[in-house]
Amino acid sequence: MIRLALVLAVLALAPAAAPADAAEWRSEQPLGPEGRTALGAIGDIQCWQPNRCVLISGGNGGMPAGVYAYDGTGWYLYSTVCGGAQGRIAWAGPTDFWTVSDQQLGQETEVKANPSISLCHFSGDEIIASYAQPIGVAGSYLTMNAAACLGPDECWFAGKRLPGTVNVGAFHLYWNGLSLTDFPSLTEPQPELIEDPGREVVSLAYHRGALYEGVRAREDDVAPGEPPGQPYFIHRILPGTVPAFLPQVPTAPISYGGPGAKPTQLGGFLLAGDDQALWGVSGSEAAPAGITVLRLGDPGFEQVHLSDASSTFSPGDRVGDIAVEPGSNAVWVGFRHSTDLGTPPARLALVHSDGTVDPAVTLPPEGEGVGPKGETTAIECAAAEQCWVGTKAGWLFHLGPDLPQDTEPAMHTLISIRPPDASLPSVPPVSLPEDNSGAYLAPEIPLRPEEGGIRTGPRTPPLYSKVTQHLIGGRIIELSFTLREKSKVKLVAKRRGHTVAATRRYTMAKGRQRIRLRLDPDRWPTKLDLQVHPVTKAGAK
Repeated sequence: MIRLALVLAVLALAPAAAPADAAEWRSEQPLGPEGRTALGAIGDIQCWQPNRCVLISGGNGGMPAGVYAYDGTGWYLYSTVCGGAQGRIAWAGPTDFWTVSDQQLGQETEVKANPSISLCHFSGDEIIASYAQPIGVAGSYLTMNAAACLGPDECWFAGKRLPGTVNVGAFHLYWNGLSLTDFPSLTEPQPELIEDPGREVVSLAYHRGALYEGVRAREDDVAPGEPPGQPYFIHRILPGTVPAFLPQVPTAPISYGGPGAKPTQLGGFLLAGDDQALWGVSGSEAAPAGITVLRLGDPGFEQVHLSDASSTFSPGDRVGDIAVEPGSNAVWVGFRHSTDLGTPPARLALVHSDGTVDPAVTLPPEGEGVGPKGETTAIECAAAEQCWVGTKAGWLFHLGPDLPQDTEPAMHTLISIRPPDASLPSVPPVSLPEDNSGAYLAPEIPLRPEEGGIRTGPRTPPLYSKVTQHLIGGRIIELSFTLREKSKVKLVAKRRGHTVAATRRYTMAKGRQRIRLRLDPDRWPTKLDLQVHPVTKAGAK
């Protein structure tokens, strides 16, 4: 009997391509059911170590929204839930991370206009908690643009400016290891506790144990006491103090670009750092403002005045993301020219601490023979000459050589169940062709790889693909999938290693199929195991 792991059947690992030069950028896409494919818009990429990275994607017609993982040999589907085209990721431990994701299924109409308004907490080989609120109530979460963790007991999430009906400031959520708290409160006035400038947060970063946030300045912001021409773009967050958000005043006034450039023409400072320094980089949303760079040194934040002999940057250029390559004393800046139309290539440039700007790197490289794959939306550098770029069109580019495989079992389990949360999703399933296989079933959850580890060697097409999941009425889980050939199918739901629900085994024909399982809220599963076995001509399993 062949027992396939969903993580391998849905998405095979990309074959390792040996680069001619370890320091060259190259595309490195996973293989989907139809070969090399884009993932859908990539919101963020973060690495715990060079061969253990995760990204969050909004999906597309062929690849599901969710979380994908890299183990040194290629990218593969890790979670079919908790995705988001504008999502964010924060690592809290070796197999512990958080995602800022789109809302649970059930409020699609509202969510399309309100992305990144919920959280998922991944730990070990499961999602241990989902956090969200219904849309349109007093405690509704606002869009979150940033996430950062110091460890398992301290994480922060932040984003849009508060409406000002209860407290002034920006939306923050704080995790203390036990509970999640809105800070300041969304429902209770806290004028004596919080003096938070009313500006949208665009970035969070820890540096040497301290938490910093970068913000965007707008004309109608509420920030009394700040100089109109020199708003405080970076705060240090000090919970339990007054004020809790301490402005970081640069050592000298900031220049925003050409004559007449205004601070409100900037897009907000994105933060990134290593053991040496913390950097802040802002793109421009309108000329004559241009890309502006700050760096935290011993005296405080100082502007890095750019020496751009190659005219890499232009007034009005937008910044998609930044990343510090460890040990380089420089920062990678992903940017888009204001004159770009349609689907542009991914552009990035290295900015050194003395202000020197290297010529732009354009991806994909000319030698790959493929067209533009979208502007840069995510950059991550896990080590020297080990960096990743993700694009709006769902393309991935890698700087550096291939790595030894990370065999951590928790990172090779397909997660397909998201626990219930306060948003209370309740929608009917997406319509499917009539199911004449006799399959209409009971409860389940995520999958483990085949016993013995990750599959290597020649690959065969997966028995099933295009897996989607729907939670119906808060109690019934439905998996939809496409079978490559006639197979026997069974769905098993497990909670911490114990089976809590299962369907009987059904014989299903080639094509689009579905299977359902009713779940017990008091015994909510943590894994779904979709067992698919081909039916031979003799009818054997």
